[in-house]
Amino acid sequence: MARPIRLLIVDDEPLFLETLQRIFVRAGMEVATATRGAVALDLLEERTFDVVLSDIVMPGMDGLTFLAHVLGRDEPPEVVMVTAHATVETALEAMKRGAYDYLQKPAEVAEVEAVVRKAFEKRELARDNRRLHRLLHRREVRQEILGDSPAMAEVRRLIERVAPTDSTVLILGESGTGKELIARAIHRQSHRAAAPMLTVNCGALQATLLSNELFGHAKGAFTGADTASPGLFEEADGSTLFIDEVGEMELEVQKAFLRTLESGEVKRLGEARSRQLDVRVVAATNRDLAADVASGHFRGDLYYRLNVFTIQLPPLRDRRDDIPRLVASFLAERAPTTTVDAAALAALMAHPWPGNVRELFNCLERGLIMARDGQIRAADLEPLSGGRVAPPRPATPFVTAPVEPAGAGNPFVPLADLERRHLEEALRRAEGNKTQAARLLGLSLRSLYTKLKRYGLST
Repeated sequence: MARPIRLLIVDDEPLFLETLQRIFVRAGMEVATATRGAVALDLLEERTFDVVLSDIVMPGMDGLTFLAHVLGRDEPPEVVMVTAHATVETALEAMKRGAYDYLQKPAEVAEVEAVVRKAFEKRELARDNRRLHRLLHRREVRQEILGDSPAMAEVRRLIERVAPTDSTVLILGESGTGKELIARAIHRQSHRAAAPMLTVNCGALQATLLSNELFGHAKGAFTGADTASPGLFEEADGSTLFIDEVGEMELEVQKAFLRTLESGEVKRLGEARSRQLDVRVVAATNRDLAADVASGHFRGDLYYRLNVFTIQLPPLRDRRDDIPRLVASFLAERAPTTTVDAAALAALMAHPWPGNVRELFNCLERGLIMARDGQIRAADLEPLSGGRVAPPRPATPFVTAPVEPAGAGNPFVPLADLERRHLEEALRRAEGNKTQAARLLGLSLRSLYTKLKRYGLST
């Protein structure tokens, strides 16, 4: 289900235009026509094309001048030149100036179509190369969605239903539950899987930087914008864009984001024209967006636009039976010969895991470091062992454990108390540095401040 080729045909012969347009529309392409170069340039301002098929001899602006204007644009389409007045010199000049290929009238329709499709493939390859450049330092992890609990079985069922569609998906769940893993599963099972999924974390960027990352900018749009730059929406054309921590998006960016979702168009900063795109959006958040709408921190219209199809991920404490399989999977990948003894597994099963799967894997990472003779024991999982918060070990991954129980018959304390202790421990280990504490907890800085205020820990 590849997207159709967007073709612009420029020729001063109306019959030639009409014939090619009819043929290529039947071939599944999106076709626009123009009888003059100036008209074609106006169309290029309004829409994005993959390939331009242009005559060389035209009234007004000739084909070679038109070619120069087209290739001078940001991310230009491929251009195929056509003429009935061909000479070897003209052909070589057109190719020298950047034309993809050169055809002479009268040309067989099959030949013209073959050249157009090859030009499109070249442009798509260039776009894929740009996408891969963005992912150069990022490994595409294709993890399996683990867990046999009814909640995870339901998650897999929902993924199977929504993945083949183009519907927007909103993934909800606490930090560390694996929201990006679900997004990647949706993308892999969609017809867009041949292209890489692109990702942006709204909690990691200020409003101005996030806007530029999403929508891009024109040359000269601001000081230092020496070249034009496409945003992630353009880079994800024909693919999936994962918007992580969408609840952290500032209101000023939310407005532009909503406009793009509703229209399918994106406008770079500093440009007047919009570009039509084909992007599937999957968003995720650990926030209560309905509450944020009520408090004015999130646009209601954007919330309803995102909330087309929702997948709620359960916290790990609500699917403890999945812990043994998660542990086995982690060890199979990281240390296949290492095992976990019964006491260690019991400690893992008893812990409330406020940091969810991410915290579990951090804890196992520490266990691997501390293990002896290829076996992780309960003592290797401190501070889980003994139910107490162990002395800080700055060089090890950050994990916490249940606080001292309120009574002999009550092995756990309220979750709110656990979260407060979790925050206090992170601040202590970060020596009061909130940015570092947020990193330890796997939270955005904004989310950390919200939680600190909730528990009266803000300073």
